[in-house]
Amino acid sequence: GRVYPIKQGSFAANDKVQVSALFGALSESQDLPVVILLHDLGGDKNDWLNGTGAFVELLERNYAVLAIDLRGHGDTPLPDDRQVLQLADLENSFLDVHAALTWLQGQSGVNANRVAVVGSGSGGNVAYVSLGVFPQQIKTGISLSPGLWEASSLAPLVVGDGIESFGPRSMLFMVGDQDQLQGSEVTLSYADFARNLESQTAEPKDLRVFQNSTDHGFELLDNVPEALDLLFLWLETNL
Repeated sequence: GRVYPIKQGSFAANDKVQVSALFGALSESQDLPVVILLHDLGGDKNDWLNGTGAFVELLERNYAVLAIDLRGHGDTPLPDDRQVLQLADLENSFLDVHAALTWLQGQSGVNANRVAVVGSGSGGNVAYVSLGVFPQQIKTGISLSPGLWEASSLAPLVVGDGIESFGPRSMLFMVGDQDQLQGSEVTLSYADFARNLESQTAEPKDLRVFQNSTDHGFELLDNVPEALDLLFLWLETNL
């Protein structure tokens, strides 16, 4: 087997939130493209190591990998030492991605001009927003089962509303067609959410809806045979 140095660290966002992260790369390689991994709501950076093989698979394919804890998750605190996650924190999670981009600029052995962001679940929303806000710093992205709704109005959340000069592009969306939230009166479809985001994304873009799949987020990469191949093909083509 091969041994990969994976180290834990942190870096500050513009609003002083200290973002916790795991970083891995082949020590003998130079000028590696980078993939930033974003977890789902309620998850953390370790999900990419313990819940799926995606982190290690990316290392095997010679990518540098940076998995971060979004604010209010894992070892990343909320602003002002608050204890309760608020909607504003979810909307501002793209600031944690910006902190990662800034940190990468100072790292040797990586190509900070070749950065992709991959998000699972609501992390896919953050990936989409981050591409729309930082088009010069992120080359491409992959959104796995994006979807987040306001509880009472069911309005879509973390989709870049109100952000000036917002223009997402170069994204692959992947989702299971049976991935749904079942309420007492309404069923929310992650596939429909992904379709809406894809319709507002500029080329290059692609949407893959996997039939008869209830898999959510990075589960797609482990359980849908073609999903992981599509992810790497997208990175090879667009990163």
